[in-house]
Amino acid sequence: MKKFLALTAAAVLALSVGCSKEEAEPKEETKPAATTDKKEEGSNEKVTLLTFEGELMQQLRQYHAAFNAYAAGLEKEGDKALPQAELDQLKADAKAAGEKAVAEIPSVEVPTDLSEENQATIKGALEELKKSYEARVAGLEDEAKATEADELFAAFEEKLNTIHEDLKLIPGKFANELQ
Repeated sequence: MKKFLALTAAAVLALSVGCSKEEAEPKEETKPAATTDKKEEGSNEKVTLLTFEGELMQQLRQYHAAFNAYAAGLEKEGDKALPQAELDQLKADAKAAGEKAVAEIPSVEVPTDLSEENQATIKGALEELKKSYEARVAGLEDEAKATEADELFAAFEEKLNTIHEDLKLIPGKFANELQ
């Protein structure tokens, strides 16, 4: 039995050493260069879009943090309710953050590596985003405007997701990233 195990182990070892020394020659692709370039261009555009969106969401989180803080302050009730002075300060901070967003969103640079059609879509989406923050600031005083702000943000998200669809990317859920 020991001889059989030793012989089997030696055979397995020889086989594994022999197999590991085989060098797999890479297969040459016979695809036309135009197809490869088109796929590469699509990949570059995907990376550019996702990088742009990541940077934009990081910027929006800064604006939106004040609105989230104010909303959290309003939700506290009873013994945990915030004093009116604190709520007023949170509201003022949210208003300032919203006004800053409205002022800065138009200056967001759209990547030139994207197709002209996608650049135009992003510019339209940014316009919806700006209107969303205008309505969000107004929504601090008027509940109907707050609902309008959510609808405008959904329109912004929808426009960006048309690009995701064209590039065969998973749709983004940008509103979730700001909560």
